[in-house]
Amino acid sequence: MIAITAATGTTGRHVLRALSSAGHEVRALVHSDRRLDEARSYGAREAVVADLTRPDELTAALKGCDAVVHIGPPMHPREITMGQNVLDAAKQAGVGHVLLMSVTHPQVEPLLNHQSKLAVERHLLTSRLPFTILQPMHYMQNVDVADCLRTGVFRLPYSLDRPLSFVDLADVGEVAATVLADPAKHLWATYELCGTDTLTGHDIARVLTEAGGTSVRAEQVDVRDILPKGAPDYTVDGFIRLATHYDRYGLLGNPNVLRRLLDREPTTLAQYARRELG
Repeated sequence: MIAITAATGTTGRHVLRALSSAGHEVRALVHSDRRLDEARSYGAREAVVADLTRPDELTAALKGCDAVVHIGPPMHPREITMGQNVLDAAKQAGVGHVLLMSVTHPQVEPLLNHQSKLAVERHLLTSRLPFTILQPMHYMQNVDVADCLRTGVFRLPYSLDRPLSFVDLADVGEVAATVLADPAKHLWATYELCGTDTLTGHDIARVLTEAGGTSVRAEQVDVRDILPKGAPDYTVDGFIRLATHYDRYGLLGNPNVLRRLLDREPTTLAQYARRELG
């Protein structure tokens, strides 16, 4: 049995589907009763409610599991505490392998979400738990293909001329399933997962135009205009830092590791867009 935290989030549901499709039995950990049926719809054999801020609940939720996939909540002020709690509970529950979802270049200190991921990585490295760390790049799933084609606009909160690398979450899920099919082969490994595309905002708009047959233009907007209403200050600060860093430096990675793990070429943004359009 493989446990997965944040099982119904953007990352979690892709990983959950991949694990289920590969034949793994999955126990989904969700934060409320409302998410139980959703987790089962993604392929979870079991679904339980567990508060990642309560170690006692986590130890019980992880009992009997051979491995745990931990996905930290993005831009959450208690992400470090949650990650440490999951790792401590995994040790107490006798879990044999931890697959940690981190981020490419967690050492980029100005980014709050990277700081949190690095702190959890550090805790894992000193936990004595067998582990594999995945460091995925900026997700293609952040591009809402249908909405861009409907509105004719692709919006970004940073420079439209700054290139970024991307990865398809379906590829990330496939790697997770591969690692957990033979954990011993991937012990102590840290894998940067990056696709072959390095694109500016203008490049993305062009790809969407070609994929959908409808003109899409790129538009730069203020990051505050696309934040969820009522977002806590920590989240607002995190996204402002992220947009500022991307505007100045972008975020780039290399596809060789992902290519080797998939044993094929990584999914391109054009392929992702066509898949989203059915």
